Amino acid sequence: MNANKRLVIMITDLHGSKFINVDMIFRQVGTYIFIFLLTLGLFAYISIVVIRNEISNMQIKHAHLVDEFTNMQQHNEKLNAAIQEKDEEIALVGDRFENIENVVGINKNTSQAVTLLDNEDVNLLDRMDTASITALQKSFIMKFIPNGSPMDINYRLSAPYGKRYHPILHIYHIHTGADMVAPMNTPVYATADGVVDWASSSGNGGYGKLVKISHSFGFRTYYAHLNDIKVQRGQFVKKGQLVALTGSSGASTGPHLHYEIRFLGQPIDPMNFVHWDMQNFDLIFEQERRISWHSLLQIINNLMGRKQEELQQ
Repeated sequence: MNANKRLVIMITDLHGSKFINVDMIFRQVGTYIFIFLLTLGLFAYISIVVIRNEISNMQIKHAHLVDEFTNMQQHNEKLNAAIQEKDEEIALVGDRFENIENVVGINKNTSQAVTLLDNEDVNLLDRMDTASITALQKSFIMKFIPNGSPMDINYRLSAPYGKRYHPILHIYHIHTGADMVAPMNTPVYATADGVVDWASSSGNGGYGKLVKISHSFGFRTYYAHLNDIKVQRGQFVKKGQLVALTGSSGASTGPHLHYEIRFLGQPIDPMNFVHWDMQNFDLIFEQERRISWHSLLQIINNLMGRKQEELQQ
């Protein structure tokens, strides 16, 4: 078909004739269809590229989130392990602290201890503060007032404090101390801080070799029938310091230690103080009633209060 040939349609009516160029219409329609298809394809391509980029970005973000989640899980596992370890340590500290409370004599049966220990809101630090104050007060008292045994051995008590029949004089008399049977040269220790006001081998009557130590608040201890004296008159000694060795000097029938405690010059039963320690701290107040413990404790608390104020300043 010749390219110059065209299809012309003539439409005739009463008003005249009208000619339509079919070839031109096809060309225009084809052009429009081509442009439409080209635009549609370009849009689809751009859309596919954008979607692919979004999917790639989402995959990268997903991988990053997975990594962060994994790291967080590992970190949480470490934190949980650390928390569990700390809980175990706190539980162990709590168990050991209960032992400390028992040692310093915090009795759960006392009204103060019931208030402090039975309260669920009281934490371990509160208990530690309470026990520290209690231990400080008690250790201060037991540092300067005679307590505990003067010998670090198991001994037999041959003659307690009180009225007895003298084995040498063969008369009834008041035994002012306690006789503790011990092997010769057994170490004898001071039962409280103080100053030696007598350390002599003569002029002691039936005491034999004798050491006297003056303590705070009117207390005094005697260590008699010694074999060797390790301190001198005027020497300051600490609780637990070696002062002598046991013997059988003076009016004695065998090696032993005559241990005596006096308060304001009057002898008192030393065994009440020998059995006195942190765990039964309040027992001495019931057993030894000749001492005005209330006023004594007030003085000690005042001294401790002043000391704490000086430390804070």
